[in-house]
Amino acid sequence: MHLNRISIRTSHIAALTLIGMVGVFFFLSGSDAYRDFILENQREAFAEHLRARLSDLRREFDAESQRLAIYISSAPGLVAALENRKPATMSRHLDIIFDRPGSVSGRTRLAQLQVLDKNMGKVASSTKGIPDSLLDQPACSSLRTQATKAQVKDRQKPVSGICLGNKNIYHLLIHPFATGSSSGYIFVAMDMMPKLVGPEAVLNLPIRLTFADGSLLHRSANWPHEVNGKDFLVTEQSFVLLAPARTLLTIAVSHDIRSFSARMSSTQNTMAWVAVFITLFFILLTWLVLDKTTAKPLMTLIAHMRKVRSDKSRLGEHVVLHGNQQVAELGAAFNDMSARMKELYESLESLAFTDPLTKLPNRMLFQKKLQQAIEDARRDYKSFALFLMDIDRFKDINDTLGHQTGDMLLQQVAARLRSKLRDIDTVARMGGDEFAILLPAVTDKHATMAARMLLQSLRMPFRIDEHTLDVGASIGISLYPDHGVDSNILIQRSDVAMYAAKQANSGYAFYDSKQDQHNPTRLTLLGELRHAVEQEQFELYYQPKVNLRTSRVTGVEALVRWNHPREDLMLPDIFIPLLEQTGMIRNLTPWVLNEALRQGQILQRQGVPITISMNLSVRDLQEPYLAETFAEQLAALQVATKWLELEITESAVMTEPERALHVLTRLSATGLKLAIDDFGTGYSSLSYLKKLPVHAIKIDKSFVIGMVRDENDAAIVRTSIDLAHNLKLEVIAEGVENEETLKRLTELGCDTAQGNFISRPLSSDELSVWLKQSAWGYGEHKPKLVRLRN
Repeated sequence: MHLNRISIRTSHIAALTLIGMVGVFFFLSGSDAYRDFILENQREAFAEHLRARLSDLRREFDAESQRLAIYISSAPGLVAALENRKPATMSRHLDIIFDRPGSVSGRTRLAQLQVLDKNMGKVASSTKGIPDSLLDQPACSSLRTQATKAQVKDRQKPVSGICLGNKNIYHLLIHPFATGSSSGYIFVAMDMMPKLVGPEAVLNLPIRLTFADGSLLHRSANWPHEVNGKDFLVTEQSFVLLAPARTLLTIAVSHDIRSFSARMSSTQNTMAWVAVFITLFFILLTWLVLDKTTAKPLMTLIAHMRKVRSDKSRLGEHVVLHGNQQVAELGAAFNDMSARMKELYESLESLAFTDPLTKLPNRMLFQKKLQQAIEDARRDYKSFALFLMDIDRFKDINDTLGHQTGDMLLQQVAARLRSKLRDIDTVARMGGDEFAILLPAVTDKHATMAARMLLQSLRMPFRIDEHTLDVGASIGISLYPDHGVDSNILIQRSDVAMYAAKQANSGYAFYDSKQDQHNPTRLTLLGELRHAVEQEQFELYYQPKVNLRTSRVTGVEALVRWNHPREDLMLPDIFIPLLEQTGMIRNLTPWVLNEALRQGQILQRQGVPITISMNLSVRDLQEPYLAETFAEQLAALQVATKWLELEITESAVMTEPERALHVLTRLSATGLKLAIDDFGTGYSSLSYLKKLPVHAIKIDKSFVIGMVRDENDAAIVRTSIDLAHNLKLEVIAEGVENEETLKRLTELGCDTAQGNFISRPLSSDELSVWLKQSAWGYGEHKPKLVRLRN
């Protein structure tokens, strides 16, 4: 029967009939069912209260124990005693902490303190509190077994539990030292009995503690002698204790409900008077029927209209009204109007937030999505990536083939981008040939893979009418929160990274503050660098290299340092990129060459003939007379070309490949040796690599450092070595930080290695001492190689 076909009068008749039937049912209903219902609700409420109080008690002991453990593990004297393995000293410190006021809150009773080693063996314990033997019983010592298993997964996570010893309940906690030391743990034991059954008991009710087999552990003196459902309600809750097998302790609490039962009896008597109010009840029920058929549907309609007013996305939602015929007609009319308004609103929203050419979100909508992504990432403690991409040489396409062809190209680019992204990703057209891409919940590695995937998808030719177009793109990447937490800053920094990628012709680039023209620190450094180049405020440091077949030093790599007037010795990673961007690197290169050759002459006079090697930057490779400049400097200092080697990064060569090949060929023709630095991080093809007149490659340290623990890095190193040897090239590995890496490189057939495991960078004086004293040092063998990096 459908209510929307019933008239108002029929609704009234039906309502009165229903009132009579409900009245008969009401008088026939017994009061016992009502009482049982109330008692059951009381029992559930008491049970929930007991569970909550026990949970709060457990959390209270956990928090108190952790606070004390952190306080103990940060005590300097105790940490020092642990590192020096002095148990007696540790015990004294634990006793002091045990007796110190404020170590635990006034309501908590401390039972024992211990220091455990990394294998959960007891190192020292407090002489105060309960005996150690009590905690060494299987019921309590099983926590150490749990902690041993837990530290495999997460060593920094504390482990706690509850055990029974000598008819007392103890809360136990094993917590790693807060200092990050891997040598031990803090063991804290606290007595829980006062909080359960003492004067300060959290429940403040008669309590009984029993085991699963029914044996009694404790019963309050005021526990009722006879428990019945009329006078007392007993609520029970199980507690899991530590033991070789899980043991349940049942905590029962007695509630005196005699006064409640008396009130219930009074209520039953009062119900006899309900008949007096039957007439009023019929009137009320009649009003309820009218409310259902008329008032309530109208209120539902009004509530939905309010939702639509605050949230336009609710437009078009179908509202179902259960009422009389007139109300149903009103609901149908409202639904029809809402659907028409939704179509109109979506049309207007599309015009406001959608790019009409590509049908992608426009700048305005993307700004909203970016702001929402920031709020979500801040709430969930996650990162995301923001890409800004523009099409290379798009203006040439517009100027040559016309704007219509350019528009069609933008449409196809948009379609390809959308097809390569996830449903949760957002791609938008910001204007012109610029696109923005939002990738939620990604890291820098995921962003790198996504950028490469998008660039690869755009390398496929675009077919537009009779034209086939090859299109490239440049992508700038910023990460939240690493590069900013504000939408405008993230967009600005993605824009900076995009132009850096375009200038380097690298396809994509992450934001780097060194490349940001608007960075105040960068502007200050630029001014100071000009003065530093003029005043020659630089110094060379040297890091030895070792031949892996002879285990003897074969050369050193010289590293440029800036003696900044206000800061410490500044590393090249900070100032070399600025010198390259501004072109001032061309003024530093002659100084580096002269200083390196002069140092080489000094070492040769000491009986250590050294071949000089120095890096060439992108700017150096743009000098048409670079080969002549080097030849003149060598001749002026009377140094033969065999003592000079030049090192060029892979990315520097690929910036302008043809010009670089020409310059390198001329340099090689003079007798200079050439090597490819940072091999594996650029984008050179094998066909181009074999054209270069080089004699060695240097595997980038990012692969060497991780090759022991990362099979992918190991595979890259192994493949690079095989490739170089097949091309008759020498292989140098940088970034050797431990003996295991050195052995692995030797097994793979690497020729030469360098890194902090062999020696840190040394000054010229330190180098002379090292060559004489080190086991890797200079001996009676072939001349050695000194490599120079600017």
